[in-house]
Amino acid sequence: MPKKRPRLGNLPPLYNFFLNPYADARFSRCPQCEGKTGQKKVPLLIHVDPHYPVNLNYTCRYCAKCDILIAHRDEIENFLAQIFATLAPEAIGHDYLVMGTTDRNYWKDGVDNPRPPTDTLENLHDFKDYLNFDRIGGWSPNASTPWSMSARPNVVETSEPSGKIDNVKNAKRLVAKMEESLPITVRAGIDLLKMLHKQGFPISDRQTLAIKKERFLCGDEMGIACDITPPGKHKQAVVCSLTHLEILGTALLADEMRAYQDARKQSLAGQGEFGLQDFAISRKR
Repeated sequence: MPKKRPRLGNLPPLYNFFLNPYADARFSRCPQCEGKTGQKKVPLLIHVDPHYPVNLNYTCRYCAKCDILIAHRDEIENFLAQIFATLAPEAIGHDYLVMGTTDRNYWKDGVDNPRPPTDTLENLHDFKDYLNFDRIGGWSPNASTPWSMSARPNVVETSEPSGKIDNVKNAKRLVAKMEESLPITVRAGIDLLKMLHKQGFPISDRQTLAIKKERFLCGDEMGIACDITPPGKHKQAVVCSLTHLEILGTALLADEMRAYQDARKQSLAGQGEFGLQDFAISRKR
């Protein structure tokens, strides 16, 4: 079990917390008692180095019997990348700590009236404990006890994407080439086009868009993500996976981008994940 540590918040501690590092495990059953878990949406207060507090309203898995709240690391890091792409791109990839939870009213008020960092601890429910669960002998769906508990450090160090879907080195090289060639002309693919229409962007299937900034790697969740916000005043910025874009032009870079798309689609199709993990997203500016 983790050693006792100083409390972080001024409000009573809530929950035992497990930040799940396994992208292929979603813990529909509790790793401790093996009972079925439910879902619990809570505002998670996250500190991103060096001085960026984020209050993220996030749906966790939750075991009421063990009082264990489970968040998925890949999803958390994806959300953080989206948030900081505009606010502070230099913070993407920095170490972070999920400090605890806040009350829902505090989170709601902060959406329209950002709170100063100085009142963070006054409104923080620290976690009772940080937990970690390690696999025993690899993943076995039928094993009676596939997990063992071990201590985990409080601060999470972000790392390279696992490469489960993308070749990380090749993707990084492509991102660097794209950065030198901005803006890059594209069109929205059919799935992205449908999503944009639902979100109030009246874009035709022949309208050209531009990748103009904020390329970053979001791991296996999105791969290479691109800001393609249409011209004009919009309350939302549109960030999507490169996979959902039609690359225009016949230059060498366009061919490399198409090759990346084909390779990623094949990897996702082989794992039955295309359209789920690789789906386009939009976010508020």
